[in-house]
Amino acid sequence: LTCFHSVRAPSVSIRDYLLRIHRLFGCSLECYILSLVYIDRVIQRCPNVAVSALSTHRLLLSSVMLAAKFHDDRFYSNKFYAKAGGLPMEELNGLERSMLRLLDHKLFVRKEEFELYHAMICKAAGSET
Repeated sequence: LTCFHSVRAPSVSIRDYLLRIHRLFGCSLECYILSLVYIDRVIQRCPNVAVSALSTHRLLLSSVMLAAKFHDDRFYSNKFYAKAGGLPMEELNGLERSMLRLLDHKLFVRKEEFELYHAMICKAAGSET
């Protein structure tokens, strides 16, 4: 297991957790696409980090936080993100460091890659925009 894996699956569904993040973070919609790119990159670089009921919440929290810090003009402190995500700040700090290390600190996403992930999300959601 990795630092992204919890001992037990969280009681909150991933849907409800994402809605909570969306409501509290107030980040741009682009951040969610960047988050998906970051999670995919981490999984490609480190196959032990599989998306599962034990890892999804922590992967989502840390990747959306990184995307907001990188992309948006307005972002919050790690204390805020930790409270919003239901984790101790020290744990979130560790997740952030680990994700940055696994991404080799490369948070920039080329336009073509962004558009590819955007199209995949739209297709999965059943929309064309």
